[in-house]
This record gives sequence, structure tokens and C-alpha cells, in this order.
Amino acid sequence: MRWLLLTICLLVGVAAGATEVYRWVDSDGVVHYSDRPKEGAERMQLQEAQTFSAPPVRARREPAGADDAEDADDAAAETYRTLEIVRPGQEEVLWNTGGQLDVSMRVEPRLQIGHRVSLYLNDQAVEVRPGSLQAQLTQVPRGVHVLRAEVRDRTGTVVIRSQPRTFVVQQTSIQNPNNPANAPIPTPLPR
Repeated sequence: MRWLLLTICLLVGVAAGATEVYRWVDSDGVVHYSDRPKEGAERMQLQEAQTFSAPPVRARREPAGADDAEDADDAAAETYRTLEIVRPGQEEVLWNTGGQLDVSMRVEPRLQIGHRVSLYLNDQAVEVRPGSLQAQLTQVPRGVHVLRAEVRDRTGTVVIRSQPRTFVVQQTSIQNPNNPANAPIPTPLPR
């Protein structure tokens, strides 16, 4: 039985390249196919085989010199769709932070190799680890503050800027006259 299936597959494979195939059934009831005519064989016309042509693959060009590196950065610059400061929220009021502020950013698509995020608090540069989209700021005083971020390429050129993010830091004051802890101690009435 295996030999029969193998023979049929080979004959069908040979016949697939041809346009005419001959089919017949022998005295044992076995069906045969051939590309050569045989007495009593039925002539069959085959359709052309379905094929597929893949589109050409574009070769990726590696930068060879400084000019090519700038071209590669320019191409990457076009790919950033979004740079956004996610945390703190726009016009968010933060209470009693102790001067600590966690900042989270989002960039789409992901940050390119060799590019880095620059973060500014009130137009003063703040350190962000290379490749990171998060920063922890210290000594952020109470008041209204503005954060903004930029992605810079290998040459330091700004590729994309975020919208500025305004937020407020509030600290509870112990000198507040309305603070219940500062209420005067009642004096007993004279008798």
C-alpha cells in the first residue's frame, strides 16, 4: 500500500508540471495516473499550479560614517509619534511629598538605541538614567512646577518634545493658624 501511495505521489508530482494527465483503473481496481497515454486511459486536463511571489525584501543599511549615522537618526526621528509625561498628572496637586517626586514618561514607539530622554523641572535639567523613562526627583519645594521632556539622538539633537506638565506641591504647615494643633489652650474661668 505504501508503494502505491508513493507511486501515485510521484506520478502526480510529475504530472503537475504537465498539462495533460492520463488516468486508468487496473483489473485490481487500483487507480493509476501517468503523463504518457495508455490504452483505455482517460485524458485529463490539469489547471496551472497556484504560485506566490513574495515582495522583495528591503536590505537594512548600516551607517558607515558620520553622515550615514545622522541619516539613520533622521529616519528614527520620524518614527516617534508620542512623548508624554504620565506622572504626575496635568494640574495634579501633590500633598506632603517630603520633596520627593516620581516622574514617569511614555514614548511610542519604544526609545531607539543611542537615544536618551532629557527631563526639565522649571527649565532646569534633571538627571535621567540612559534608556530609562522614569526619574525620582528630590528637594522639590512646595509651589507650582512645570515638567517637560525631550528625546535626543546620538548627536544631542532634539527629536521630539513632550507637552509641558504643570503640577502643584502642597505641604501642610505647622504655622497655619487654622491648624487644630495650633489652637490656644483654653484657660479656666475665674470663680
